[in-house]
Amino acid sequence: MDRPGPISGLHAREPEVLTGLAEAMRNREIAQRLRLSELAVKFHVCNILAKLGVATRGQAAVLARGDRPGAD
Repeated sequence: MDRPGPISGLHAREPEVLTGLAEAMRNREIAQRLRLSELAVKFHVCNILAKLGVATRGQAAVLARGDRPGAD
């Protein structure tokens, strides 16, 4: 049985912000796309990193793309 992944625990705008991270967008670009302030995006990014248990935007992007390091 499959368990829900960490991404399933994201709320509201967070999956949309995570998509921007996966596309290597800067906070300003994500804010423009989603019509949010840069501060709101920064807040969402911090929450996403904490919820996913990662330290960097790159690590979050890997999870968002579904990449599994070392999995073939």
